[in-house]
Amino acid sequence: MCNCMNSVAEELNSKLALKVTEGGVISDTETGWDNQMLDFSVGKFHVMLNYKFAYRAKKKNGEMAKNLTRLDTVVKMSHCPFCGEKQD
Repeated sequence: MCNCMNSVAEELNSKLALKVTEGGVISDTETGWDNQMLDFSVGKFHVMLNYKFAYRAKKKNGEMAKNLTRLDTVVKMSHCPFCGEKQD
């Protein structure tokens, strides 16, 4: 399995860290890939691709709802988005 996700994250961290003002502190818990999950069967982290879906529901009286109903789900990528290697 490739190490692209970690190496790209390290590159991004080093480039974005240059924008931190003097005396600023980088948050370890709020820094990294969104939708990251630990696969206990292989002991590796995977980044999941988030898919968002929104629709306006119809009310019982026939009018359209004022607000959108939002749904989302995550999809595990079968191949690395950077090098194309098949993921475990």
